[in-house]
Amino acid sequence: KDFTYIDEETIRFGLYTIKNFGQGIADVIIEERKVQGRFKSIADFLDRIKDKNLNKKSMEALIKCGAMDELGERGSLLGNLENILAYNKEKNKAPENQDSLFGLMTDTSTVPKLKLETYAKANVPETLAWEKELLGLYISGHPLDKYKEKLDKRDIDIKKLKETGSNNMEVVAIGIIEEAKELLTKKGDKMMFLKIADFSGSLECVVFPKVFTQYSQILLPETCVAIKGKFSERNGMPSVLVYKIKKLD
Repeated sequence: KDFTYIDEETIRFGLYTIKNFGQGIADVIIEERKVQGRFKSIADFLDRIKDKNLNKKSMEALIKCGAMDELGERGSLLGNLENILAYNKEKNKAPENQDSLFGLMTDTSTVPKLKLETYAKANVPETLAWEKELLGLYISGHPLDKYKEKLDKRDIDIKKLKETGSNNMEVVAIGIIEEAKELLTKKGDKMMFLKIADFSGSLECVVFPKVFTQYSQILLPETCVAIKGKFSERNGMPSVLVYKIKKLD
């Protein structure tokens, strides 16, 4: 149900930890697995889980976060979601003994069958965004992985920058935008507070109106950027006053 410690390098996410996924349906799945064993396929899963809360929202959450990766590829399962839900609806209409009854008959044409069509695989940015949305962090990789070689060549990361930075020192930081909060100044101009992160930690950034106007189109969550600005530390809280931003290619 909850987080489970496996060893020093492994923590298992429980079904309760998935956003948009109810505890009721989680309990049903866990109990069925305890009694009848692991699920062998997506059809096996649907045949065994007969609960009204196994709906579009809960199935989407399970697929997107990666909980069903052993039963099918995420892009394929999402593309077939309507077929999956239709199959599940038909199976739930059937009497408990329908499968065994039809198993004794020659003509099984009326027994619901799950037909999966071919869809493109989910790409890496999609799967990482889904994991962050539903689990709170990236599991199967990190958006900065493609820039790791470039980051490793730098002699400073966000953690070191926060430890060694001094007021008004010009700094450059590379990371992914985790949060982007837009607000208005007293004059009514738009500015933004950013939170960017790399593999070592996160950093608060302030983007004043003039700079915001110039770069607003790239100041979006999940965007990998390089920022340049002046380091500032007030009341023990380090931040960067940004005056230049570049989206990483």
